[in-house]
Amino acid sequence: MAEIEKIELKIPNLGDAESTEIIEVNIKAGDKVNLNDPLIVLESEKAAMEIPSDYDGEISEVLVTTGDSAKEGMIFAKIISNEKTISKKATSEKIANKVSQEPIAKDKTEKVYETNKSSSTHNDKILAGPAVRKYARELELDLTSINGMGKDGRITKDDLKRFIHQKITPSKRDVYPSLESLAKFGPYKIENLSGIRKAGLKNLQNSWSLIPHVFHFEEINLTRINDIREKVKCSPLPVIVKAVSNTLKKHPLFNSTLLSDSEVLLKDYINIGLAVNTRDGLVVPVIKEVNKLTIKDIDQAIKKLSMHAREKQLKKTDIEGATFTISSLGKIGGQGFTPIINHPEVAILGISNNKKTLSMYKEKIIEQLVLPISLSYDHRVINGVDAGEFMYDLKIELEEKVK
Repeated sequence: MAEIEKIELKIPNLGDAESTEIIEVNIKAGDKVNLNDPLIVLESEKAAMEIPSDYDGEISEVLVTTGDSAKEGMIFAKIISNEKTISKKATSEKIANKVSQEPIAKDKTEKVYETNKSSSTHNDKILAGPAVRKYARELELDLTSINGMGKDGRITKDDLKRFIHQKITPSKRDVYPSLESLAKFGPYKIENLSGIRKAGLKNLQNSWSLIPHVFHFEEINLTRINDIREKVKCSPLPVIVKAVSNTLKKHPLFNSTLLSDSEVLLKDYINIGLAVNTRDGLVVPVIKEVNKLTIKDIDQAIKKLSMHAREKQLKKTDIEGATFTISSLGKIGGQGFTPIINHPEVAILGISNNKKTLSMYKEKIIEQLVLPISLSYDHRVINGVDAGEFMYDLKIELEEKVK
């Protein structure tokens, strides 16, 4: 019976390369590996090279991470095995030969990568290590269709997983129940959705599946808003729109659009969309350049656009170009809700119904009227701290500053 032992796995002879960077680590403690399974991938100035396993066994410890520098003889992991299956020397020679024979790219910015002969030629210049290429071949994935999130746009295994999840979308047959499955339970009638509702269905489903939504809640003391309402003779909405516009100036990330995995478009203009309910469904007319308008101007714009929406008189220019949206349910708003972001925007504000609460003020219990609001934001662009600061400044704006 072969003796079980813990073996140190070392970086082999790298030929002319004195040191390399570890660009992929394919193992973790507890993984079972077989002979020739890819363990790590190294990158030198000449090539990316895969370090295979010399043993069958179980990884007991991993001593490196992606981005580490590696030199010949450095221990990168330990494995528990009962036999040595191939010669370390043979592996070292194989790696050294691969490096020494690899041609150097004429352009210093160009990197050459080893590819399997069975790979299609249009994948050859994609930034991806041999392990990733192997997985892509096994899963029949076209690397040219995948956006790399690694260093210099390198495609990683996580990128492959993300691409696969995005491609797995349910068919209409999976999303909707069949008429036959429901008809047996009793009488029914079928109505066609309006064009507005059908458009909303498609847009909302796309936004919900594409954008990772996160939510933030706050309550606003209505004292200042009600004071302004009495002077301007308007509803709370124009005051809130003005306060949101002022807050967006301080937080331009909330007035942006995500262009790619590495770029965000920050807009110098502020156009706020307002969700308006009509008999045919919700529409979102847009108030342009809100930052240049007074509260009274905003009130008049809201009344005009809402009337046109309900009378089906909105033009195409009235419903395009929004940079941020507000959805107000007014008196039917309940105590809070989480609206879906209007893609390609990155945030939306929900306004619910006001309520009376009790609070302490100068050691006395007082009653105050508050307005619950909620922020839905795209977590790819905005983090929790950003959202907290935005809502804090919006609260100060509504309770102390807006005019």
